[in-house]
Amino acid sequence: MKKTNIFKTLIIGAALCFAGHSANAQFEFGLSLNGGLVTGAMTKDLPQSGTVMGNSQGLMGTNYIMGNSSAMLGFAFRFGYRIPINNSEYGEVLPYVEINGFWNRPKKSVRTQYDEADNTYPHYINVPLYIGAQYRYPVTDIIKPYAEFGIGYNLLFISSEYGNTKNAGDDYRYNSKGALSGNVGIGCFFSDWVSVGIYYYGLGAHKIKLKDNSKIDLLPASDLADRWSQYYGDGISTQYNPKPVTRDYGTVALRLNFHFGPRR
Repeated sequence: MKKTNIFKTLIIGAALCFAGHSANAQFEFGLSLNGGLVTGAMTKDLPQSGTVMGNSQGLMGTNYIMGNSSAMLGFAFRFGYRIPINNSEYGEVLPYVEINGFWNRPKKSVRTQYDEADNTYPHYINVPLYIGAQYRYPVTDIIKPYAEFGIGYNLLFISSEYGNTKNAGDDYRYNSKGALSGNVGIGCFFSDWVSVGIYYYGLGAHKIKLKDNSKIDLLPASDLADRWSQYYGDGISTQYNPKPVTRDYGTVALRLNFHFGPRR
């Protein structure tokens, strides 16, 4: 499905969510801060290649990109429409649209290796956009457990990875495709304005490849080559674009939410 069609579907879905309302329905805005442990492809350890992790140059390349990653930090901004059920006696439903931002990078042990070699490690930025719905039930006037789900589309951005010119001189520039994404969460309000929840974000399966302007001095040779000839090169920068790889991953996150809007 093309990206434009996906975004059109999200917009239409959000409009349908907001179409039905009661006389007491009210707009609500939310700002969230979260941090979480990664899952899937981001948990895979980098293999040892001689004295370094990763490929023979101590870099990731498409073979190992996104492996051995750190925890994610992120934020979310939400716009929703709060719909009380029987004047909130049976809870409230909040259809919403939400944009998120997540950032992380390789773990400290990997970053140390890059720093010692004067190389530059990649950073990962995820920007998922969701439409969804939340249901909250008032146990007391203050305590309101909730559950929610969302579905949408996630954009992945990977910064370039550079090797020290004294060592490899490689320059890996990544191009990544977006993917369908979803999340589920449970939590509790402790006032009308603050809630805390645990979420799982499935950030999708992203296809990643090198851009044509990447620079690779050492190219992978045939799989039949022995250990000492797995890489070859003539010392001249050569354009090389291996087959795309796919990374499927997510995060389990603790999320602190702040809610803004009128209260009756």
